[in-house]
Amino acid sequence: MEAKAKRIGEICFWIALFIELIIVIVDKSAYLNPYESQLFRITFLLFGIKLITTKYTMKEWICIAIVGVIAACSYFINEKDEAVRSVVFIASCKGISLNKNIKVIFYVTMIGCMALILLSVTGIFGAMSVTADYGREAIETRYTLGMGHPNALHCMIWMVITLAMYAYDSSMKWYHYLLCMIINIATYLLTNSNTGMMLATVMILGVVVLHYIPLLQKASWVYVAGAMVVIACIGFSVYGAYAGNGWNDSNTFMYKLDKVLNGRYEYCYKVEAARLSNWKIFAAPENTEYFDAGFVRAFYWYGIIPGILYGLMHIYLIWQSFKHKDYVLLVMVVAFAVYHLMEAHFVSVYLLRNYLLVCMGYYWYQPFMEYQESAGYFWQIKKLLGKA
Repeated sequence: MEAKAKRIGEICFWIALFIELIIVIVDKSAYLNPYESQLFRITFLLFGIKLITTKYTMKEWICIAIVGVIAACSYFINEKDEAVRSVVFIASCKGISLNKNIKVIFYVTMIGCMALILLSVTGIFGAMSVTADYGREAIETRYTLGMGHPNALHCMIWMVITLAMYAYDSSMKWYHYLLCMIINIATYLLTNSNTGMMLATVMILGVVVLHYIPLLQKASWVYVAGAMVVIACIGFSVYGAYAGNGWNDSNTFMYKLDKVLNGRYEYCYKVEAARLSNWKIFAAPENTEYFDAGFVRAFYWYGIIPGILYGLMHIYLIWQSFKHKDYVLLVMVVAFAVYHLMEAHFVSVYLLRNYLLVCMGYYWYQPFMEYQESAGYFWQIKKLLGKA
């Protein structure tokens, strides 16, 4: 009976994962999905079935309950359900192979992106390009290939490259990395997206360096440096939400730096509730405005406590990447943190935009399993000593 329940839970998990992926792909298209909220309820139910059919230790249940209560408080106050959905999704990932999970996400995302591009190129659905002022004081025509915005196109290509490297890095050859870089450059020629080009390049080169220099995979300073970059990104975002008064002074460092970021923090500071002085323990339901500063949006949409937990998740994943020598995860966390400075793609109602949630789904329960294994090991020693 237990095995049957486990099997039902796993089937529900994969169905929910597929639905969530399709929702993300549809969102990138020109189609407005009228059933989105209903589909979110279905996937929440399916992930919930996986959760209740999974065996957890008492410590794991306590962990789920603590984070679940915080997410529930966030939902009841700000009326955004994605925090609760994220907790249920992460908890339900126990027992699911991370590599298998990533591979499924990779293939569905890649096929979905290829379908959108094909529909656009053939003229069936979706615009191939958009002519507009992209903040560089000039009217430009950039390619979107059915994904609404050139930045969205380059972001999704970067995501596909990232998933491919995570899933297959152990077997990738130099020419595979070269192909990834060629795809990145070709996409840049279409989109002229500096952010997408930069972060995809960081991702590819970071993985290449660690892949071909095994000593760096074991060097603790590499992981410490990665953690420092993440902390710096979060710190800069918090300061950007605080130092809004300085945007009018062109001599300040923040003003000059923000201009490099196309005035993203100047814009988000204009949203009154996004200013650091107006942050709340849990955000208000009227905090719904969109802007590009990712970490600031997390605090603005959900509140200080959820925002802190979100930031700590990045640090925790770097710690786990060090323990398990998961260097691709290290590069991904760092690249995603830097991307949060310029875009808020990962902070959204769509769970499977953010692959760190998928990684968290595997790594959150590892310390509990390690404790069980060590406890079992010591119990065996004690038993043997008792016989002696």
